[in-house]
Amino acid sequence: EWPIDQSAVIDRNIIRIAVWEFAISERTPLRVAINECVDLAKIFGSESSQRFVNGVLGSLAAHQEELKASL
Repeated sequence: EWPIDQSAVIDRNIIRIAVWEFAISERTPLRVAINECVDLAKIFGSESSQRFVNGVLGSLAAHQEELKASL
């Protein structure tokens, strides 16, 4: 529900990487893509980035088939 344009640029780009990995490329398993991107958020993001990225990707994972269909 958080407007994506109000999130930090690094967080948005990390989320984009994960979405590409599990929705477009389909080479990376969903859980692996999420874990890798949460790790990136820990390293490059702010204190709250890890939780934000994990929450957004968890929500997107619940709608993975819809996301693939729309892309």
